[in-house]
Amino acid sequence: MANTRTAILRAVAAADRLHRNFGTQDLAARGEGRIDVFHILLAHEIVLVFRPLKNLLGAFLREPDPGVIVTTRRALSIQRFTAAHELGHAVLKHDTTFDDDRMLARIPFEQKGANDLQEIEADAFASALLMPQWLVASHMRIQGWKPTDLSMAGIVYQLSLRLGTSYSGTCYALRQHRAITHQICQDLLKVPPKRIKEGLARSDLRSTGHSNVWMITERDKDQLIEGSKDDLLVFRLSESSGSGYVWTFNELVSAGMAIVADQRSSLDDDGCFGGSVVREVTAHPADKVRGSPRIQEVRPWNPSGTPCSAVTLRLDLSGPVEGGLLEAERAQILGIA
Repeated sequence: MANTRTAILRAVAAADRLHRNFGTQDLAARGEGRIDVFHILLAHEIVLVFRPLKNLLGAFLREPDPGVIVTTRRALSIQRFTAAHELGHAVLKHDTTFDDDRMLARIPFEQKGANDLQEIEADAFASALLMPQWLVASHMRIQGWKPTDLSMAGIVYQLSLRLGTSYSGTCYALRQHRAITHQICQDLLKVPPKRIKEGLARSDLRSTGHSNVWMITERDKDQLIEGSKDDLLVFRLSESSGSGYVWTFNELVSAGMAIVADQRSSLDDDGCFGGSVVREVTAHPADKVRGSPRIQEVRPWNPSGTPCSAVTLRLDLSGPVEGGLLEAERAQILGIA
């Protein structure tokens, strides 16, 4: 057990060093809500290749030069955790290793001494790198979530999207950070993510089993929304209809998003006409979407006037990563980075 504890502490210390070296806290303060593990791999001059692996999630190759292979057959969150796991093997000077689905079944920080210490270290490293306590706290401040909100499956699911991690992995990380109890963690894990998605995407008829559903509010202003081309974005915004203001989504549509639902509900208990309302707009990408669209709350008869409110999003809905090299890696190799 002592060896296991030592391995975990070594892995967490290595992840902390990377956070300091790459200034990830400063990046998070500027709206980079997830740890860019792919960039960190490239900065270490570790070749990163994506392939349609059949029975593996990924692999780390020590010789002749360090390299990482990640499957293209899984969701972006799994690709990111796999890349972080393989980066752990590289940073911690491990031997060549091939990782299958058993990696996802293991619970970081809870392995017993009978397991491979090399895998224990890589698991702990990946969790500490992608879900540090300070990043969880940062998202809670941005979203206005209270500690007690972390017992709600919908909140934890939205947190996982912003961290770029799986729902279950986020539950375990919150327990490790002592943000939730063991019992709350178990209760959260009993809630299937699909049920959460279906509740959010109630106005969309498509299956949400393999896509994520983001709940976007004014609090997401200037934040990076990094997801996949099958994701849904549900905008839930307070609208000052009594003053003649409405939200416009022209730039969102121009960026490649299609509006599939648009509805309003009254904020006033008495439902009086002309009061404040909640505008809920559901959109999905027609294909890969990258850009910084701005949505504004303006008066329709004066669209060029000063908006009552405005939200600029940084969208990258291009995942999961497809085969080959990352665009940044190709540019680096060609000398045009």
